Amino acid sequence: MHSPNKSQQSLFANLLLLEKEQAESEALFLSIGDGALVTDSKGRVARINKPALDILGYKAKDLIGRWYPATVVAEDKAGTVIPYLERPITQAFLTGKPVSARIYYRKKDGTRVAVSLNVSPILLDDVPLGAIEVFRDISQEIKLEKAKDEFISLASHQLRTPATGVKQYLGIVLQGFAGDVTDTQRDMLTKAYESNERQLRIISDLLKVAQVDAGKVALRRTKVDVNTLIEDILKEQQSVFAGRHQQIVFERSHPELLAYIDRDTIRMMLENIIDNASKYSPHHTVIIISTDGSADDACITVADQGVGIRREDRSKLFEKFSRLENSMSLKVGGTGIGLYWAKKIVDLHRGTITLASKVNKGTRFTIRLPKELDINDFRE
Repeated sequence: MHSPNKSQQSLFANLLLLEKEQAESEALFLSIGDGALVTDSKGRVARINKPALDILGYKAKDLIGRWYPATVVAEDKAGTVIPYLERPITQAFLTGKPVSARIYYRKKDGTRVAVSLNVSPILLDDVPLGAIEVFRDISQEIKLEKAKDEFISLASHQLRTPATGVKQYLGIVLQGFAGDVTDTQRDMLTKAYESNERQLRIISDLLKVAQVDAGKVALRRTKVDVNTLIEDILKEQQSVFAGRHQQIVFERSHPELLAYIDRDTIRMMLENIIDNASKYSPHHTVIIISTDGSADDACITVADQGVGIRREDRSKLFEKFSRLENSMSLKVGGTGIGLYWAKKIVDLHRGTITLASKVNKGTRFTIRLPKELDINDFRE
């Protein structure tokens, strides 16, 4: 028997190394705590780990080699089947970019399971060879979110009636309809009235969030001049700016800027953004509001000279009940849901809201709203 030559020895070594790398790769894949599966370029399941099988209720032999979209059906919240081309794993494969989503998978027994997933394409020299999807069961999270939203809505409705009654009685006493009021009494009643006003604003904010989370905000779009809308807001808030000794500058690139929007919700969104710019800016500073328009979008920017937002805090800015710590947060107060609600409204309009900020230098919010109606707007 001949001893292997150097070429054969090298080949054997490379094969052993390849087998070792494949074994390590397989062990790593199987150790992923969340559900994970890999599809090939034809959309067939090539690998799947045990957590994925447990979530979907399948055995490996049911899925390996099978066309993934046909075997595991994906649905939206309403129970409508998501077409293959619109599924996250297909989008990742076609675009070559990672995709994140929340969807529902139909299990082997016909029941549904809610999952949060991340899909990444597998590329070789920019050519997609397949995709890897990692997902987890979020059924309990959704139940908790639903229970929380229902509680907020119920509690807000129950609180609004007595709080409104308190406001009416305080107003009656302050106006002298229940007899003369001393200066000391008036001072105390005024503070009580202002506290009650803050309570009603909080209740209103909670109701707005509950409605938008439940998908109960229906937009009534009309053609609105965004410039005129902002002018109305600034006139209404002028006394607040004056009380803080702040200068408001409104710059327009066009005398008129028309967009198909829901006037009421966009007004509330802008009121929130502008009020935040004022609240989080010291006295004697300048707030600049500007508008511009392209062929497709109406653009609104609100720039202040306030405390700014740290880079590590920006991802939390639009989260529900999130309040950032800064030098003015304790003084300003708030519920931490204004920007969450504002972003939801912009999203419903199929627009965008972004920011740029430097600590102790200021923040600039940029809102872009489509000028014209999209075909999908008629399906709201």
